[in-house]
Amino acid sequence: MTTSKATLVLSVLVLALTGCKVTSSDSLHYPDSDGFVSGLFYDARDTGRHYPTSSWALGRDTEACRNEPLYFETHSGRVRVYGSPAYSETSFRAAASEIERRVDGVLSRFQLRWPDFVEDRSAAAPYPRQVIGCLSPEVPHTEFVSASMAAVAFHPYYGQWPHETGQFVAHELAHFVQENLSRYDAGYSLLPYWFAEGQAVVAAGESVAPVYQHYDYDPLWDVTAADAANTPYRFEHYGLAYRYLEKANGALVMTVLLEMVQLLDWDGGFYGEFSTESPGPLWKRSILQVW
Repeated sequence: MTTSKATLVLSVLVLALTGCKVTSSDSLHYPDSDGFVSGLFYDARDTGRHYPTSSWALGRDTEACRNEPLYFETHSGRVRVYGSPAYSETSFRAAASEIERRVDGVLSRFQLRWPDFVEDRSAAAPYPRQVIGCLSPEVPHTEFVSASMAAVAFHPYYGQWPHETGQFVAHELAHFVQENLSRYDAGYSLLPYWFAEGQAVVAAGESVAPVYQHYDYDPLWDVTAADAANTPYRFEHYGLAYRYLEKANGALVMTVLLEMVQLLDWDGGFYGEFSTESPGPLWKRSILQVW
């Protein structure tokens, strides 16, 4: 965390059916082509850069690459995507390209540049100077992509990716950023569900509920995913609620809020009030009292 921010805290990734599969011995350079960024395939058994193994930083989807040594790294060095050599090289490159091309735009919504993000990430984050991707068979094509603190998981068959790929990736990258700014070593997200989803909706440029529909859904009761009603338009209301906060306080302050949560996690300052078992009203108070 930068000194200035620390002061402010204290003060307020088309499956090619006929294409080649990747082998762990591949070390070819792939230049920019076919809409993908340039990069190289590597084997972690040669480089020593193995996929993260910390269970507290991985989710069900992202755990799938734990024992996979093959990875594709972009020319910038910022993005690495691991996966089985059974998957097409196109899937590796597509996932890496989606991350590489969208991460800066997502970070800008948090008022951050790449060096700022690297500096502000928890010291406990694996590979703090890279975004790690995973081609995971645990991610269904209907969901396509998901994120944890350690990695971003992609459905491994590029040909089944949805038309709205870019927006979905941006949404999950927003969750990746949130987790890396707000957690130190907690085994679960410390942010209320409505806030995390609302911020991701806004960061990805997704639809937000019109102001005149303000009373159609009360998002602040949705502290965890289990609290949420099975209402498809609830995400638009999460976005509306978050946008109120951002407009009133500024995007930078919202990022500082995430860093404050990380600081509390680091020094053990939660004392139970940020438990995922806390009732909705308590979360309303705890978030609103920040202001």
